[in-house]
Amino acid sequence: MSSKKTGTRNFLDYRQFLVDELQRRQKRNPAYSMRAFSRDLGIGSSRLSEIINGKVGLSEERAMSLALRLQLAESERSLFVDLVQSEHARSTIARQAAQQRLQARVPASKSIAEHDFLPISDWYNLALMELLYVDGLEHSSRSFSEKLGIREEIIQETVDRLLKLGYIAWQDSRLVPCDPELATNSHVPSSAIRAYHNQILDKAKEALVEKPVEMRDFSSMVFALNSSQMEYARSRIQEFRRNLVNELEEIPGKDSVFCLSLQFFELTERK
Repeated sequence: MSSKKTGTRNFLDYRQFLVDELQRRQKRNPAYSMRAFSRDLGIGSSRLSEIINGKVGLSEERAMSLALRLQLAESERSLFVDLVQSEHARSTIARQAAQQRLQARVPASKSIAEHDFLPISDWYNLALMELLYVDGLEHSSRSFSEKLGIREEIIQETVDRLLKLGYIAWQDSRLVPCDPELATNSHVPSSAIRAYHNQILDKAKEALVEKPVEMRDFSSMVFALNSSQMEYARSRIQEFRRNLVNELEEIPGKDSVFCLSLQFFELTERK
């Protein structure tokens, strides 16, 4: 389920290259400032701040110049420019071409259409598929029922459904995932996806009360935000989720299934 990691930074937003490089230099030299960074990049400090904060964009020429000054590897340089073009290219054709290159470069998880997700929208469908990665677990309805805390008949129905849909299969007396990279399209409103997240929120409420503190983590931050940066925030959260899960999945000896659920939303009302 996890992907192989390389030294290449596959950021989802070109601004992350700038922030990451600034942080790297500040780790090497705590006195290194934004002003020094802008000087090294050949751009005004106020302009650089506006770029990082999403207030202004970049042209293709400036993107190439910055990529060279950042000394990005060739693959990172082309990714950086494509990220800029996908957002700021003057023509629709150029933007769409950059977006297509990005999709080919960084393959996303397989996106499930709503009508395909509906049959597996109950939380225990995905949880059961993840149980198949747990070491030393007996693959039986009784064992799955004990692990997930739901009735055996529901487990059997779930296994039969996932087998029929082709998401899992029997192999040497054990169930194995057939399509481990699955994701729903978070940009499309969907009653099935809303129902799934409602179930996850209910499970989170249960965990807050029933799970020991060392087996859960609940935290929140309330802060003011320019709402036009919502898409940038979403991309950073997506990258964080993906990188953390990939890192944890590389560690052997899996014995439990966890859920990483982040809440990020506007608290204020709009007229």
